[in-house]
This record gives sequence, structure tokens and C-alpha cells, in this order.
Amino acid sequence: MDEICVVGFPSRVGGADTELDHQIHVWQSLGLRVHLVPTGPLDQHLQSLRMDERGCVVHAPCDWNACRGRHVISYCNGEFLKHLRVIKDRARSTTFVNCMCWLFDEERNAHRDGLIDYFLYQTDHVRLRIEEEMRALNPNYRWFKIPPYFHREEFPFVDGRATDRFRFGRVSREDLAKFHPAQLWVYETMVAPVLKEGVILGINDDIRQKIGTEPNWIRGCAAGAIPVQEVYRHSDCIIQMSETLENLPRVGFEAISSGCLLIVDDRGGWRELVIHKQTGFLCRDQREFVYYASRAAFEVEERRQMARNARDWLESEWGLARAQADWSEFFQVISR
Repeated sequence: MDEICVVGFPSRVGGADTELDHQIHVWQSLGLRVHLVPTGPLDQHLQSLRMDERGCVVHAPCDWNACRGRHVISYCNGEFLKHLRVIKDRARSTTFVNCMCWLFDEERNAHRDGLIDYFLYQTDHVRLRIEEEMRALNPNYRWFKIPPYFHREEFPFVDGRATDRFRFGRVSREDLAKFHPAQLWVYETMVAPVLKEGVILGINDDIRQKIGTEPNWIRGCAAGAIPVQEVYRHSDCIIQMSETLENLPRVGFEAISSGCLLIVDDRGGWRELVIHKQTGFLCRDQREFVYYASRAAFEVEERRQMARNARDWLESEWGLARAQADWSEFFQVISR
């Protein structure tokens, strides 16, 4: 096997397309030529990624003939599911990566009709949530678990941050469910030996109606208003509550790589990213968020050591060597 065809296009915005961007580095390191079939026009942001200069073959949007005779993979792409029957007629195999904790209706229909050969999952907790339904829809259910590779180059580790303020951040899409109604209460209730200073990236007026208006010591920004790297350079910690069950938040990878301590929900994908009290803090309720955030504010050296532990954990568990081994095993199976 010397090439792969991807339906969709990488991005630096959004979990699935961001993950795709990182996995392309792995595939190319294995010597694979990557064909990209975007499912819509390439805007200025997508063009700026210069995927052709990275060695990818970029086809015209929805050019399903590019799938002919090739193994095709797609990351959480609705247009792939919508046009799967014509793609399946051309492809050597089809693989779908659902980055959510639930099934799309079109994913159910496609699996029932046998149009998806393989399903990939990043975590066991997501697969186990849907496995019974998938087997009921079609007993020929073939799945693999491949923890994603995280390419750290764009998120350099920042050590030795200033201690004149306790600086924290929060990053997500502008999605109401991503925000817990007690988020601001946590920020206001936690204590620190110095002044607190925060930034929330991904907030709008609808979210403010849910959680309240941020005080003047918290900077609220719309998604994309500032580079996410600026939030990580600013923040000693990422303190993030939500009402959703996260699959495997890319924010967590980015924060760890940048040297920000994670203080997050004790459920879902956060448990995959954080070893409690060693690489971050997992919180069961809002009072635990207040306790561990306050602890991080006062215990500066503990906070820094945990951030360094997390960086090492990221490299060992989500680095290139492990990703190459996992992907190589998968490609061997589908090439038989």
C-alpha cells in the first residue's frame, strides 16, 4: 500500500479536521502519498495550509473519481456519508472516523447497508457507547482503535511563566453545551495569592446569557478572534467545565504541549488525557474545580512539575513512534 485517499480537508479549526491535519504527518512518515478530496470550496484559511506543498495531491471538490481503486478514509465528514454509495462503488475500501460520542443518522444507514468497511475510534469509551447498536445494525462490524498522533510543532512548550498573576484560559467552540452554567462561578470563587487574569476563547452573547457576563479581569473573545496559541502562552492553566461528554478534546493536546496544566471534567476523553494529580486535575463537580484551581494558583512548583509530566506523557502516549505502529497495523489489515 503506497497511497490513501481522504474525503475531506484538514484545518486548524475544529476537532476532526485538525486531527486529520496531524495524522497526515504520520501517513507521510510511513511513505504514503495522500490524496485529498475536499467536499466544498477551499476558503482562504484552507488554501493557506498549502497541502500541495506538503506533498499531498489536492483534487477538485467532490471529485469522487479520485477514490477509484484507493483506500478511502474520512474524518467525521457529513458529505462523505451523504455520497458514500457512489464513493463505495469506486473505492477499494471505505473507513469512517466518528469523532463524536454518538452516531449520525446517515452513519447508521450506511452501516446497515454495508457501505463502510472499517470504523476507527480514538478511545474505548466512545466505541463502547455505540458498539451494541452497531452490531445490531450489521453484525459485520469491523473496528480499530487508533489513538491519534499530536504534532507538537505548532504548540511549543512554555516554561517559567511569570508569577505576578494567576493566569488561566478556556478554549472551545461557541457551543452552549460546551459551557457549564457554573463556569464563571468557579473563576470568581477560586482563590489565588496574586491577582487572577483569564481569557475565554469561543464565547458569544448566547453563552453569556447562560453563564453570565465575564468580569473585567477575564477577556472574552469570539472563536477565531485571536490565535489559540496566544491563549496557551497566556495561561498557567486551562480550567474548563462543560455539560457535554467529550470524546478526545484537541484542546487538551494543545494545552499540554504548550505547558498549560489541565483542570477539567472527570469524565469522557479528559480521562484519557489526564492522570489525576500527576499530569493535571480531574474534577467531579464545581467545588472540586474551585479547590484544584486554587491549589494550582498557590502551589506554583507543583503546577509546573505536573505540566512537565504532562508534556512527557504526551510524547510517550501520543507521539510519532506509537502512531506509526498503530497505523501500520491498520494499513496491513486493509491491504490484505
